[in-house]
Amino acid sequence: MPEIEYRFGRHLTMTLDHNFDRLHVEAGRLYTANISRIKLVYQLNKRTFIRAITQYIDYRRNTSLYLSEVAPQEQHIFNQFLFSYKINPQTVVYLGYSDNYFADQDIHPTQTNRTVFAKIGYAWVI
Repeated sequence: MPEIEYRFGRHLTMTLDHNFDRLHVEAGRLYTANISRIKLVYQLNKRTFIRAITQYIDYRRNTSLYLSEVAPQEQHIFNQFLFSYKINPQTVVYLGYSDNYFADQDIHPTQTNRTVFAKIGYAWVI
């Protein structure tokens, strides 16, 4: 999987990657998948960062080779935004948002779900 990482100064990092996958069976090509992702991380200081991820997936299928009915083409888009703050070495607070979109040959990109979340991670010392 090819990947490019570029640093814009000391605080901002961008990563791009792409995965291409094809599955061939005896009767021919079953599917082709293209998965592209971009990730941006802005490190405010040693304790705090903000991250944004967008991932795009495109599936192309040979429907005649499937046993059950599948869409010949399908796209998914995933977005996530995350804020992280490390209170001390054992405690981290995360605040975030994510959503998903779906499209196929009959449906334009439509949001299928969204999530707002908060998490506190704490290491117990015994």
